This record gives sequence, structure tokens and C-alpha cells, in this order.
Amino acid sequence: MSRGSQTPTAPSREMSVTDMAYSILKTRGKAMYYKELIDSILQAKSIAVENQGRVIAQIHTEINLDSRFFHKGHGEWGLRDWAPKPSPRPAKPRSGKAGASVPRSPRLLLDFDEAEDDLHEHDEEEREDYRDEEEDSLAQEPDPAHDLDGDEWE
Repeated sequence: MSRGSQTPTAPSREMSVTDMAYSILKTRGKAMYYKELIDSILQAKSIAVENQGRVIAQIHTEINLDSRFFHKGHGEWGLRDWAPKPSPRPAKPRSGKAGASVPRSPRLLLDFDEAEDDLHEHDEEEREDYRDEEEDSLAQEPDPAHDLDGDEWE
């Protein structure tokens, strides 16, 4: 069975591990836990395993790379054909007419204008306060007992 083929055949020793996994899942008809799936592959291919961790990792990687399979979660693998299809998000019309823009709320525009005015008014007040402080500090005579840093003279 080739990668493009979707028809299951009886597992045989000559099959690749991914083709065998596909055949096992298709025959079973539901997702399987990866270790159970890999054990089924190893039994069907009559593979004696000396380094089980390496073999499991290798088969798991091959299944992961094959687009016919999907990871369902919690270690379960199924066929991509069984995966839920994403539902297309319906486009929300902006108005009753195609291409027409949605009118803005006059209240929102008013709130924005008021907020902008408040911001400018606040900035102007801060500038005036700064100017007043600057004028006050310049109007004061420097204390001859202190240098420019405010330190006392000896």
C-alpha cells in the first residue's frame, strides 16, 4: 500500500510501519494509544525488540511525520480522515449592503473628542504649573551660603 492509497489491506511483514499502522487503525475503526498501536505493528511484523525505547521512538516519529495520521491527544493516534473538520468562520457583514461601511456611533465620537480635549487641557495645565515653578525658582535670590548644587559653603 502506498502513501497516497487510502484502502486498507491486511497487514503483512513487507509493509512499512506507517502503512501497517494505517491498516491497523482503518481496520479497528477508532484511535489507539501509541504504545498499543506500536505493539500491534511489532507483533504483525514479528519484530523482536532488543532496544524497545529506540524502536518505539523511531516508529512514533515515522507516524508523526506521515500526513495520514493525526495526534488526537493524550497519546492517542487516529487517521486524518477521522479528525474533526474545522468549521469555516462566517464572515460578518459590515452592513446590510455589500461594501458599505458601518456608521460610527455619534456618542463614541463625542466621547473620544471629549477625552482628547481633556488630555490637551491637562497637558496645558501641567505646562502652566511648570512655568510657574520655574518663574518662582528664578525669582528667588540664591543663598550665598549654598553653592549651585545646594551644598553648604565652608
